[in-house]
Amino acid sequence: MKTKSLNIIVRDALLDNGLPLHYYTRYLHHALRITDELSMDYNMGNIKMVKLNLTSYQRAVLPNDFIDLVDVSAKQGERLLPLERDRTLNKMYNYDESGSRIPYPSDTTLNYDSEFNYNLISGGNNLNTRGELIGRYYGKQRKPLLMYDIDTINSEIVFSNTTTFTEITLVYISSAVSKSSANLVTPYATDVITKYVQMKATQVDGGRIGMLQIYKQDFENARRIFRARMNSMDYAEMVGLIRKGIHGSLKN
Repeated sequence: MKTKSLNIIVRDALLDNGLPLHYYTRYLHHALRITDELSMDYNMGNIKMVKLNLTSYQRAVLPNDFIDLVDVSAKQGERLLPLERDRTLNKMYNYDESGSRIPYPSDTTLNYDSEFNYNLISGGNNLNTRGELIGRYYGKQRKPLLMYDIDTINSEIVFSNTTTFTEITLVYISSAVSKSSANLVTPYATDVITKYVQMKATQVDGGRIGMLQIYKQDFENARRIFRARMNSMDYAEMVGLIRKGIHGSLKN
């Protein structure tokens, strides 16, 4: 993948403003700051994918450079099955008599309703004499079996007791910035970084308010263009989303 280094972007910004390398460190500082900020919302090469093994007490240890998660999935053939996040999962450790960490006991009172598998529905008040479904499912809720949550205190992913896999795939955000001019970014980010550097340099130098407003507007316009370019959704994906919403359903 084609990339561009912050070193080149900063040097180009200095040439655009007719400044010597004496200002290089100041401009690099601004470039690093906006790169770090953009990486929180866009993939600046800081999105990572790793496989994590589950412990005996239904947890997985987060990577050291973890900032926030994008997706937690389980392998299902050639695809990854996204898991649902349940923020009510207990984050405290459970111990046995010897002091070893163990999973919490399963709640046997829960009825998972077969994940609403309609092939298992039979008789009762939901079918007429001809075997046709007549609804009456209003208010029923599905009970997901594969759930997780993030334990930020212990830097672990907590899984529900109904999970049966031993390995998960984690996609997460890490920092895009190392304190160096060797940071590599997508060429799409060149203009927005340059405009931010110019805006901050004008602000620090005590430039006129009119010029500062012009540079700020240039930066906002560059960021809008960058956001549009980073949107990877194409026509086929939009059509696919519409088609997924067209399906058979039960009457309420």
